[in-house]
Amino acid sequence: MLFQKKRLTTPQTQAAAKQRMLSPTSPFAIREAYNSIRAKLLFTGRGEKCPVFAVTSAMMHDGKTTNAVNLAISIASTTKKVLLIDGDMRKPTVHRYFGLENKNGLSEILAGLTNEVKIRKTDVENLHVLTSGQIPPNPAELFGSKQMDNLLAYVKDFFDYVLIDTPPVNLVTDAAILAEKITGYVFVVQSGKNHFYEISYALDTVQQMNGNVVGMILNDAAGKSGSHYGGYRNYSYNSRAYYRRGYGRGGYYSNYYSTYETKVEDEITRQQDAKDAARKQENAKKQESDK
Repeated sequence: MLFQKKRLTTPQTQAAAKQRMLSPTSPFAIREAYNSIRAKLLFTGRGEKCPVFAVTSAMMHDGKTTNAVNLAISIASTTKKVLLIDGDMRKPTVHRYFGLENKNGLSEILAGLTNEVKIRKTDVENLHVLTSGQIPPNPAELFGSKQMDNLLAYVKDFFDYVLIDTPPVNLVTDAAILAEKITGYVFVVQSGKNHFYEISYALDTVQQMNGNVVGMILNDAAGKSGSHYGGYRNYSYNSRAYYRRGYGRGGYYSNYYSTYETKVEDEITRQQDAKDAARKQENAKKQESDK
């Protein structure tokens, strides 16, 4: 291989993640955008002792983790006690934003390997993190387990808000399984990247599970792929990086794309049939006029 992409070391990936985190020095427009989203979420969760929101996306590289982290920071700035759970047990990254070790986390708790819920403090006041733990062979089954119900019931006694960073809906079923366990979903949509069918398919999947979609975040609306809050536009939606790392086990990845391609083919066929019908009608009128 003549040109091989240089892999970032752990300190480099942590530094890159920290650059995308919300802080008092972030641009005013960025801070106000998160404040607006925060206000809508606080209103949505009004009445619940501790609302639980899952932050997800249709596909990979849409910026869901960065937005989950920054939403948690924004809510914590209002003196509310916030717990951010890294529910992406297939490709965990939340721990990198806060420089935490990824041991004895969510997967170990749900698998019954530990009785200790090791919630870690962060440098952000009022914000705590439960890391994903080691990558398990059955993340979806763990999400749907009774242990997950017990964990959410437990943490609700100590926090005002819980945010869960979950895998993309169209690649694996993990996020959709949470539908009846949480207050609602926040979808992150990448500007200039996501296709209509991807978003529609993701929303249908969640709603078929009786999930409540409370809102959508348009990420990188200015299209500045080099900015701290963008940087996702250069990835192709059909990248198989997640599939190689465990996303799509059980054929879900291939099933999604076969459905996606079928919808596209059906739409092309419908348009062609409409053109043929119009052409026949025009020819019939012409023949009639010639008579």
